[in-house]
Amino acid sequence: MQHCNAPRGERHDCEARVSLGNEALRLLIEFKQLGSDARLKEAAELIRRRQEDHPGALLVLACRFLSPARQEFLRESGVPFFDLAGNAWIVADNVHVDRRGFPNPFPEQRHRQDPFADKASLVLRALVASGPRKGVRAIAEQTGLSPGYVSKVVHELEERSYVGRRDGGLSLLNARELLQDWVRAYRRHWTEQRGYFVPATRAQAVIDALRQASLNKDYALTLQAGASLVAPYADFDVVDVYVHDLQAAAQLAGRLDAREVDRGANLRFSVPYHRVSAFFDMQEATGLPVVSDLQLYLDLYDYAQRGREQAEHILEHRLMPKIETASAGR
Repeated sequence: MQHCNAPRGERHDCEARVSLGNEALRLLIEFKQLGSDARLKEAAELIRRRQEDHPGALLVLACRFLSPARQEFLRESGVPFFDLAGNAWIVADNVHVDRRGFPNPFPEQRHRQDPFADKASLVLRALVASGPRKGVRAIAEQTGLSPGYVSKVVHELEERSYVGRRDGGLSLLNARELLQDWVRAYRRHWTEQRGYFVPATRAQAVIDALRQASLNKDYALTLQAGASLVAPYADFDVVDVYVHDLQAAAQLAGRLDAREVDRGANLRFSVPYHRVSAFFDMQEATGLPVVSDLQLYLDLYDYAQRGREQAEHILEHRLMPKIETASAGR
């Protein structure tokens, strides 16, 4: 291969020529920073469009590192690529390079604002709950965050192509890619839990007992129990409830004549890892507090008992209409 040159007057970043016997393959390389699935999708579409203008060359996407899932996406999209870990898929008439399976040699950098962290995620949650056109100060007032902090989160979301500005307000972009990035970040988190047994024959009877106990509303149903009240889809045998602390869980259990158990619980209290945002935009259903549709989706997505099916049901029937409203006008 001849050394790579930065071409003049061209939109791509680097040009290289690979000798193949008496022939040469001209590579036009686009270096991209991919902070999100939305950025990956945009980069792939850009490569495909520009390839049509260069029939005598092959456009290649180059990145610092591409995960196996992103490599597979690019292969399915027909976009050649390589990364600095050694992963590569470059296919042309006389070339077939397929080198995959190399791990990320670069340590994760934590200096960027994580938009899916507890307090930071309130910005996205506010946009989903309230729709488009809200500005930074309006979101700060709604969430209790400082305008400076909201501005930093919005900047990161813009860098990831998940938020755009229009008419002085903010709108969501690339909703499905946003949710995929979000569940990958969210599912690594754990919560404190306590299991209890309520004298009841069915999970629905436990829910009825919660309703009849006239408890304060400083808790919220989640997972399949919460979903059953807003978008019923799957059967369940445990009622999951979020509380702010385990002392509150013990008090609630006492009102229900429930005893703590290690096995066979039909009532489970959890302190969410996201102690602030998990309770944001709570809703009421049949007289009981339930976490938001967005929180239900995040909680259920990797839940073993038919959670993915229930999450997709909520996504299509309740969550996407709200997100499409929050994306309106783009």
